[in-house]
Amino acid sequence: MENQIENSKGINAKGIILLVGVILAALTAWVATGTFLGVIQGIVGGLVFAIIFISVLLPFKPHDR
Repeated sequence: MENQIENSKGINAKGIILLVGVILAALTAWVATGTFLGVIQGIVGGLVFAIIFISVLLPFKPHDR
């Protein structure tokens, strides 16, 4: 039987958090304002919030595996 652990790659959690944060903030701003400028503001706000979340609220913790 093959050991499949060595071929697996880790999930880029920071990239996924950034992507989800930007998309959800843009959709929320679009629904709230209904304008394209609101979508741009939502993208910027979501990106800023996601960066703060990654750097402050979700610190990198090394693990043993």
